Amino acid sequence: MKQDLTIPQGALDGIEAFLRVAERRSFSAAAADLGVSPSAISQTVKALEARVGAPLFMRTTRSVGLTQAGEMFLERAAPAYTGLADAYEAARNLGNRPAGRLRINLMRGAVQPLFEPIIAGFCETYPDIELEIYADDALADLSAGGFDAGVRMGESLDADVIAVRLTGPFRFVVAAAPAYLAKHGRPETPEELRDHRCIRFRLATGALMPWTFEKGNREYDVSVTGPVIVNDWIAALVAIRAGVAMGMMAEPMAKAMVENGELELVLTDYASATSGLFLYYPGRKQVMPKLRAFIEYVREYLPDEITA
Repeated sequence: MKQDLTIPQGALDGIEAFLRVAERRSFSAAAADLGVSPSAISQTVKALEARVGAPLFMRTTRSVGLTQAGEMFLERAAPAYTGLADAYEAARNLGNRPAGRLRINLMRGAVQPLFEPIIAGFCETYPDIELEIYADDALADLSAGGFDAGVRMGESLDADVIAVRLTGPFRFVVAAAPAYLAKHGRPETPEELRDHRCIRFRLATGALMPWTFEKGNREYDVSVTGPVIVNDWIAALVAIRAGVAMGMMAEPMAKAMVENGELELVLTDYASATSGLFLYYPGRKQVMPKLRAFIEYVREYLPDEITA
């Protein structure tokens, strides 16, 4: 049978007054400690005794002592009240300084470019924050999942969330290994991709991500085929670098590999653009110091080529 743990309304009223009288053995001294009148303390304790159903104090003109019921009540109420006070103080401290577990729901493709430059410095600067990074390409319900914030591209966010820009706009580009291009040639237009081997990405919805291109004011998709379908950007990179097929990725992800000669970009004149990555959280959510610290650190220490 399920135990009913609901605390009756008003059940905690008068506990502090009772504990202070029990400690001081004086209603007037307890009243002075709490900044109220002796009559107010007396009425509060009487109301508590009425709810308990037994007298808690023995009162004389010279002294105040605990009854047997009072002794039993004190034995259990004192540590419980201390625990509540400690819980309140712990929560209050989390509200005043960057500390505690910070859960970020992050689209998979943003993990490496966003976190690799800042993860070591952030953890060193804020040792009291326990950072949990949850990679997920679905647009998560933050509250239901217990997340403090998420990171997604701006165009995918609802209008009722608070969004903080983390990066500048960037493009999605087609990349290939030099070995692939040497064997299969270099496409000159997006339509020529139909004759090439391409890596397709399966979204969390189950659909395959379209390859979208822009030319002037026109945006259009091209249907591609190929030997590999992935649902993870790291898996896509493995296949691209191995020369198996071409792939589409965020340009900041490809930058270092292009510079060191591992990859080459094609069709850059047709690359489509996104508004960039944003950290978002529900509009009704209070920004805790741990989240504020994360936002400020990421915006300050991400490399210029990402945040520009």
